[in-house]
Amino acid sequence: MKSPARTLLCLTLFAVAASLHAATPSQQIDTLLAKDWQQHKLTANPPATDETLVRRLYLDIIGRIPTLQETQSFLTRTDKDKRARLIDQLLASEGYNQRMFHFWADLLRVQTRSNGGQGDMTSKPYLEHIKQRIRENMPYDAFVKELLTAQGKVWNNPAIGYYMRDIGMPLDNLANTTRVFLGTRIECAQCHNHPFDKWTQMQFYQMAAFTYPLETNFTGISQQKGAIDLMVQARKKPEMEAATRNMGRVFENLGDFVRYSKVQALPTRLLKLPHDYQYNDAKPKDVISPVTMLGKSVKCEPAGETTKAFAEWMTSPENPRFTLVIANRLWKKVFGAGLIEPVDEILDSTVPSNPALMKHLEQLMRDCHYDVKAFQRALFNTQAYQNEATRTELYAGEVCHFTGPLLRRMSAEQIYDSFVTLIQPTPDLPRRQGIDSEMAQKIVYRGKLSDALDLLTSQEIFDGAAKASEGYERIAARSKVLRDQYTAAQKAKDKPLIEKLNLEIRSLEFVARTGIHDYVVVPAVARLYTQKTGKPAPPPIPVKQPTLEELKKAGQNRAYIDVPGYDIDQAIPHEEKAAEQARESLYRTEIKRLHITDADAYLTSRRAQARDWPRAADLESPAPRGHYLREFGQSDRDLIDNANSDASMPQALVLMNSELFESILKPHTQLRLNLAAAKYPDDQLTTVYQTLLSRAPTPAEKAAWTQASQSGLNIEDLIFALINTQQFIFVK
Repeated sequence: MKSPARTLLCLTLFAVAASLHAATPSQQIDTLLAKDWQQHKLTANPPATDETLVRRLYLDIIGRIPTLQETQSFLTRTDKDKRARLIDQLLASEGYNQRMFHFWADLLRVQTRSNGGQGDMTSKPYLEHIKQRIRENMPYDAFVKELLTAQGKVWNNPAIGYYMRDIGMPLDNLANTTRVFLGTRIECAQCHNHPFDKWTQMQFYQMAAFTYPLETNFTGISQQKGAIDLMVQARKKPEMEAATRNMGRVFENLGDFVRYSKVQALPTRLLKLPHDYQYNDAKPKDVISPVTMLGKSVKCEPAGETTKAFAEWMTSPENPRFTLVIANRLWKKVFGAGLIEPVDEILDSTVPSNPALMKHLEQLMRDCHYDVKAFQRALFNTQAYQNEATRTELYAGEVCHFTGPLLRRMSAEQIYDSFVTLIQPTPDLPRRQGIDSEMAQKIVYRGKLSDALDLLTSQEIFDGAAKASEGYERIAARSKVLRDQYTAAQKAKDKPLIEKLNLEIRSLEFVARTGIHDYVVVPAVARLYTQKTGKPAPPPIPVKQPTLEELKKAGQNRAYIDVPGYDIDQAIPHEEKAAEQARESLYRTEIKRLHITDADAYLTSRRAQARDWPRAADLESPAPRGHYLREFGQSDRDLIDNANSDASMPQALVLMNSELFESILKPHTQLRLNLAAAKYPDDQLTTVYQTLLSRAPTPAEKAAWTQASQSGLNIEDLIFALINTQQFIFVK
């Protein structure tokens, strides 16, 4: 016979289960949180006001504060579901895509110029590919699978940037993969058994064996190895000494055309244990087969399909950590802390702060079919999220029960984009999405050369390189003199002479490299033309000696022969022009809405703002050193999740002493225009508070300002004070 206590418990659990079944996803989360609060004798934070919530939603969903117009539009609405409608509106905006880009850029270490410039040809297309997948709201599991199985040339598959980010470092790539997608740190096991977790060095190598066959150091020319073998044989013949002396430079220059632009699986590339392997389950230098570290084991047949098997295992709903990790990361993104902390150091012994809620969130992610936007919509619509923020600081190891989101400082991107909002009357301007015309031209050019060179045999590459090397032989003596002079000029720090000699060397080598084009590349492109058209190739386009300005650039593209199918997509320049026209139309709409009298001056200002103050996601990733974003703590994106939102002296100095303050008060900024529209001092005071903090001043703040203004302070002094307060810098 059941006791009354057990009966009551069963009825309670049944009631909770029934309510979860009938409620919306947001209500289900609130129910589980409420149960946890009851168990720990906690009460929910009071509901946040509309003024607090509108600012929080804009910052958390699209990464910036709302404009005055956006704030007032929300506050004056009377519909009961206006919060849910605003959430849907923001989730559907380009601002959401930009905010999510920063989330992924920090995790995936996305850089515009990765690996010291080696990955330039891959990194920008990869960056834009990630942005496009975010816009498409590609399911998370499909997104990860695409990255882990990416192979081919970058112009066909920009997702190869995932592997090119760790070019030549497959073991580091595996460690990064498990940390990002499984929340598990196994890098220590690369050198020895993990000292604080169960992972062994053998398990690390077994995991790495899945992706180790992928070659990222590929020179870009399929038959170059065979040509090099022919060169080695030729050098044994005295009569070939002169022809092969400079052939290594020819091969190096050939590789420069298409180097680091391809990822390919090499079944012959086998992973071996290190020479100093010290455990008794294998011998040093033993070949290792792929084996999964947790969950179900997988088969990798036929050979070469290891990455596919790895991706299927990684993204499976049955993988014990894949769904858990992304659900926990997104919870932290919305609420300020994970149910599991740290989010990327999960052990078998790890217990979430709310196990029932964590399990529910995992199931919600599966039920959403890994729709990250739908998952976040459920979190933003919870009453817990829409409560006042918890202001108590959460210390390491302390359990958080989420009676409301945590009070937290803005990220670097949120701070910067909020200043962009204070400057631009419409901060989210129409811009073409994707790579620009210049980058598209480079990709088309490299793609044509790569496909053309792939048509040559090893012997043809060798024969052409032998003729091309004669050009280097002819300039060898003069080149040595110039390089010696260049070295001496560097020691003397003679900058004018350094630049002069640099141009002379470049000009001389341009002439020498012409042989590479004439004897290797042009025949290859001609063959590509014939393959594409079935017709004999036309004469190559004559070579023009580059100007001094062109010589100063890293490299020059030659036209060679126009091949059908290797032209820049004309939609790109058309879309760029359309985006420019859309911005101009928007400016003219602003002129009417804001009753601007000097339209020409306004248009000039707005064009300058669009050029000088784009959103953070439209800048390089990361921003250059010294940029406001870096001073505010933006990640260098060398390490995973390496951003810093702590207070710092450089940040304080930038806010107080840089030109940033002057920039928000220039003519035609949003802040200045808002002030101009306020007729009376009290209106100006309210305008400043609503523009910066999305709320009206309190009676105490009004009284303090009255006293301050009587002592000689003006409205600009108030603005300066407010942007240096915690109220502005924090997400409340």
